[in-house]
Amino acid sequence: MGVLSFLSLGVRFEANVEALNMVEVSGNYARHRRVPYIITEGGKPKVVYVPAVSGESLAHAYQELLAEEAKSLNLPVCSYCSAGEFLKSMDEEHASEKFGGKVPKLSQRAKKEELIRVVNEIEAGIVRGCVVEDVGGFLYAEKPPVKRTSRFAVSYALPIKSMATYATLEPQLHARHARTTGERREGAAEQMIYYVESGTAIYAFTFNLDLAGIGVSSYSGAQLVEDVGKRRLAAVRALYRMLSSQGFGAKLSRFFPVGGIVSLVATLTERPFTVTSPIYDDFATSTRQRLERVKATFGEKALYFEMGAEGYRTPEDVLSAVIEALKQEGTV
Repeated sequence: MGVLSFLSLGVRFEANVEALNMVEVSGNYARHRRVPYIITEGGKPKVVYVPAVSGESLAHAYQELLAEEAKSLNLPVCSYCSAGEFLKSMDEEHASEKFGGKVPKLSQRAKKEELIRVVNEIEAGIVRGCVVEDVGGFLYAEKPPVKRTSRFAVSYALPIKSMATYATLEPQLHARHARTTGERREGAAEQMIYYVESGTAIYAFTFNLDLAGIGVSSYSGAQLVEDVGKRRLAAVRALYRMLSSQGFGAKLSRFFPVGGIVSLVATLTERPFTVTSPIYDDFATSTRQRLERVKATFGEKALYFEMGAEGYRTPEDVLSAVIEALKQEGTV
């Protein structure tokens, strides 16, 4: 048998009066992101527009926490990712610090062997120099181009199917005030009104983390670093922090969502397996049944964790159990 190294999570969270993902400001009006969504009504499919939080927004929060967790474990993180600017090693300028200012290049008459060698050197140098780019991937768009696919994948957060029509968006009126005593600027209004669209819904999203791919070359499959176990641990701990702190999305300073995680299912498998989307009400039962089928068919190990079952009362109970299982397995 192999090693448990693929983590999949299905998360449901209730968010009342949130502004987690805004898309534009027009005048004094800030709009919330919304997307078309298929539901079934009266036995017929129907498209409605619902509030949403993009996967990019969730990924940004995860990578910020990954940078912090990596540094706390004395793992390397580049200066851009440390600052929360995930430009990655997109060109020679942004990649140079991983190579002491000398990024490997092709010669004028490079042949296939040299191309393969340089591509491998560039990927290895960037992976060794930054855990965030190791886990989150990058696209070096120079000559030669080098692509590393992200080891984690996250969906949009969308309202659950059974309550999608109850999800709401409503503009809230706010006002900024000018000084009313002392020196005043001529022509300045005493107050300026503005509107922020706030959403309310029970959202659901899926998060996958391929621990086996961390510290490993996308091209050759060779292990590139010695601290693979610590890098994997940082990746899981960042996910733990993200869910425990609910520290994702925008405008948290004044629109921190009222609510919290109401359902959480996690699986650990040897090979890629994704939990049933938590937008469906039976996602826990469906995930458990599918997992049993996979185990029976392929003869592989797999673990299932569900908040509210087997003593896992909170999201932290589930995530702590996941980390403990990975430690016992020797994955982290």
